Amino acid sequence: MSTDRPSPWQWREELRAAIALPRAAEHVPLEHAGGRVLAAGVRSPEQVPAVPIAAMDGFAVRRADLTAPSATTLPVAAELPARLGEVPPLPAGSAARIMTGAPVPRGADAVVEVEATDTDPFGPSPATVTLTLGALPVEGRHVRGPGEEIEAGAVLAEAGDRVGAGLVGLARTLGLRALEVLRPLRVAVVVTGDELTGEGEGAAGGAGPDGAGVPGAVRESNGMMLAAALAADGAHALPPLRCGDDPALLRAALEQAAQEADLVLTTGGIGHGAYDVVKTTLGPRGRVSSRFAHLALRPGGPQGYGHLPGGTPVVHLPGTPVGALVGYHLFARPLLGACGDGDSGGAGAPRRVLLEAGEERPRRGGPDVVHALPGRLRRTEGGREVVSIVPGRRLAPYGRADALVLRGGTGPGGEAADRAVPGTDGAARLEAPASSAADAAPGDPTLSVLVIPL
Repeated sequence: MSTDRPSPWQWREELRAAIALPRAAEHVPLEHAGGRVLAAGVRSPEQVPAVPIAAMDGFAVRRADLTAPSATTLPVAAELPARLGEVPPLPAGSAARIMTGAPVPRGADAVVEVEATDTDPFGPSPATVTLTLGALPVEGRHVRGPGEEIEAGAVLAEAGDRVGAGLVGLARTLGLRALEVLRPLRVAVVVTGDELTGEGEGAAGGAGPDGAGVPGAVRESNGMMLAAALAADGAHALPPLRCGDDPALLRAALEQAAQEADLVLTTGGIGHGAYDVVKTTLGPRGRVSSRFAHLALRPGGPQGYGHLPGGTPVVHLPGTPVGALVGYHLFARPLLGACGDGDSGGAGAPRRVLLEAGEERPRRGGPDVVHALPGRLRRTEGGREVVSIVPGRRLAPYGRADALVLRGGTGPGGEAADRAVPGTDGAARLEAPASSAADAAPGDPTLSVLVIPL
């Protein structure tokens, strides 16, 4: 393949090598930390439990006071519910009625479950209790020792982990009031194109309030669409900027965006025409601060990236909504790293999925071209994950799509993007989960494809 027409995977790695986004840390109150990504590991400031506690409703005893196999009757010296307050020591030759979660009194070395006694578990505390045992309980029976659940200093979560409900509950249990998390990346979107209209624009000649009725007008959607994608990936999307096709306005918009953003995305203006303002301003005929290429990719072939004055990285996406969306998921999303999932095996990484039977259809563009198609994932009755292509043209099928299906060309490791399921084509083999030749049935999937969940 010509170097002037790199594959999407080559371009993806090129961007990742050229662009590293800063990740600052901040402390946030625990109640606002859910869903954020840890900037530092979390260690336990104390042991849990702090003191021995009962793991069973029953009676705290000294093992030396028991006989087995036989019955032992002991006076009940105290009743210990799970509540605040000091617990008195257990006198020798006695038992204490104890509830799950209550501190075990000093001197006691076991808890005998209430089922092994003659008492009513719901009645008042008895004066005496008879414990019938087949054998002496082991030391520490039904007692949770100090630090048994969590040792002081134990690592509870690592840097890069996403804060879930479990960690929030654990941190609260340990008295932590804040967590150190990564500050969300600030991303600015700059939209170009004189034909684009927004709220309250172009209301002349019977046009709608956003100019939709003006000949040649197109409602601007890339800004809001990319902002939604960024938010879903954990980034902070700044209000989109629009500048039309005026180079001076583009430079002003990029300067404004660079002052606030860690990363700038542009849409439109990167083709081969006379009005492609982004390429003209930042490419070989302008500042020469960005590199542009036409990838072996449909849609979304035109792509670019570079750095603005001051060093802020910029990724240039096509102006068509589908091209912008495909370019975002393939090239911008991996740069977000822990802000999203990047290529760490999370939602941004391509994985192999079986293609729904009957979806094999011819494509244009040659064998080296990767085709990005809207897909929808589901599980079969047998539990296998399959993807089907959502029918429709341009952006319409993406209203229901939950996956980007990548067909044709080669995959990230140079292997064929489309692979035959074993047993359906003797010339190809697949390592991904699939039915064997013996299990194959008419109508079963015969291909696996690369998929990026949206």
